Formats: sequence, structure tokens, C-alpha cells
Amino acid sequence: MQQIDTAEGVRLRDAGMAAAEEAAGDDVAAIDLLIARAAATGRPFSANDLRGHLPPGVRTAAIGARFAHARRRGVITPVGYVTSTDPGTHAHQVRQWQGVAR
Repeated sequence: MQQIDTAEGVRLRDAGMAAAEEAAGDDVAAIDLLIARAAATGRPFSANDLRGHLPPGVRTAAIGARFAHARRRGVITPVGYVTSTDPGTHAHQVRQWQGVAR
């Protein structure tokens, strides 16, 4: 098995997220708005809470990339994990977030 150093892993992760965001096109703004609205409530939330409001056909990689972007910008902070309600994920854990008070 090939070893990848941490810096290379980060570079590959960031490149993958950038590609997903680019492919999402106009969906990026819609995802960001949903995250901002959920963050503004002050209550914990996850992708589960946004899924029904996402544009049809949006790529899941773009959703994760936008959550990461919101975290880097200080809009949200991780507060735990919940079980995914997306049948395609087979009940794996997804991050739970909360808005950062401004």
C-alpha cells in the first residue's frame, strides 16, 4: 500500500473539493445560503437537515466542500456527529454543526 504524506493528502483533498465545487456551478450559492440559514438559527444541524432543500442533482462532494468552506470562514463549528438519513450512505455518521455567534 502506498503511503501519502500529510501535506500531499491535504493537497489532494483540497483539489478534490475544488473540483466538486467547480462541477457544482450555480449550486454553490444555493448550498452556501442553506448553510448560512441553518447556522443563523443557533441550533445544531447537519446535511440531513439541508438535504430536502438542496437543488436537484447536486453532488454530495460539493455539499461536503461547502461545509468545509463555511468552517474555514468561521461560519460554523463542529459539535458532534449524527446518523445520516440518506439511504445511499447506509447510516454512516455525518458531522453535526452549529453556527458561530458573530
